[in-house]
Amino acid sequence: PLEAFRSGTQALRQGKTDQAVIELEYAAEQGVPGAIWKLGRMYADGDGVKMNKARAYDYFRRLTTMHADDGSSAPNARFLANAFVTLGLYQLDGIPGTLKADPNVAREMFRYAASYFADPEAQYYLGRLFLLGKGAPKDAIQAARWLRLSANKGDHRAQALLGGMLFNGEQVSRQASLGLFWLIVAKDAANEEALEEQN
Repeated sequence: PLEAFRSGTQALRQGKTDQAVIELEYAAEQGVPGAIWKLGRMYADGDGVKMNKARAYDYFRRLTTMHADDGSSAPNARFLANAFVTLGLYQLDGIPGTLKADPNVAREMFRYAASYFADPEAQYYLGRLFLLGKGAPKDAIQAARWLRLSANKGDHRAQALLGGMLFNGEQVSRQASLGLFWLIVAKDAANEEALEEQN
């Protein structure tokens, strides 16, 4: 199974998508976490296969069910954190014909990844839910707490949101200089990301 996973990822890099899917599906059936996650990502993003959120959901759900108790230092921890975040996003918006939107479940998915795996993307989304009062009680202090954790790890969306809150004193005490700091850091990070995508 591990060899099929390696071979499948190699085939993907070489643009042999059909072969890659066959090998990754074999590895996934044997329970290889990286293969389950990769197939989920491929279907979620339409990467080499037709986008299919329902199939992506199934792969991510399977991964999180099988490995939810793996430690945050496990080799597959980043796959798990990403799977929980993606499931949370699906729960937030729903998948037509497959999944009814449930912001409360989304919050729990984000909370698990944010707390257990200290995932910055999950922390960002959790902060947003508290800020908007969607799937969670509206709580700017909790929002700022989660956004700060994410911002400290370099998530420029969290940096921008936190910066705006602090600079404008939106639902939190105004700290203009700290807010401006986060806004500048976010702008620089977003510019770097845009440059990397161009290269």
